[in-house]
Amino acid sequence: MKSSLLITIALCCAASLPHCMRVTDGIEVDVAYQPAATPASIRTDEGYGVRLERAMIAVGQVELIRCDNFVLDLWRLVVPGRARAHEFTSPTSLGVPVVIDLMESAGVPLFAGTLRPPPGRYCGIRVTSMPADQDAEGLTDENLEMMQHSVLIAGRVQDESTGDENPLLARIWEVLQCEMLFDRPLVFDSPGFESVSIQIDHTKWFDGIDFALQDTAAVQQQITENVRSSLQAVLSETEADL
Repeated sequence: MKSSLLITIALCCAASLPHCMRVTDGIEVDVAYQPAATPASIRTDEGYGVRLERAMIAVGQVELIRCDNFVLDLWRLVVPGRARAHEFTSPTSLGVPVVIDLMESAGVPLFAGTLRPPPGRYCGIRVTSMPADQDAEGLTDENLEMMQHSVLIAGRVQDESTGDENPLLARIWEVLQCEMLFDRPLVFDSPGFESVSIQIDHTKWFDGIDFALQDTAAVQQQITENVRSSLQAVLSETEADL
């Protein structure tokens, strides 16, 4: 009985969302990806040296999170979420898939798009990494395997205490979601502009890993967690910060 009531409430709320999500002209949020520059060699906190040959991540969706997202949380309780290769675009989300080659980024920002959210308070942003579809920006003949991977890493690991060197290969197929809080809420009650930088620090992807002791599955699991924690959302400086 309670389940039926929850479903009814959620359906009613979902039906009313289009009326609540009215866009006010002049509210804009620019979003860009900001990968860290790739050094010749990465030194991990466990004392290993990692030389990357390939490092790529595919992003399928970026979505603003309202401070009060009760309706969305309720909807997720009764309807299991499923990520698709090509996510939808809405006033609060960008569903434009992109493959980011971190070896070629050199720390240069990659513009993702502009959100035009309705008035409200937004406390964070959600980034979903997933295998790319065939029309993803940045997908080329050289990285077509990103249609099956969220993250792909290849290189070599050197134990600096012994000089031993071994190949490194990590293939992450699963959909990765990362929710990041802003250091201050975005509050829109009139026309305004903000910009959000999604920083990707892949130099931290190998921390906490003892390559000599951990097996391949454990290494890949730790890299997966490190990918999630490497993403940070940084707002542009405004007068409100001064």
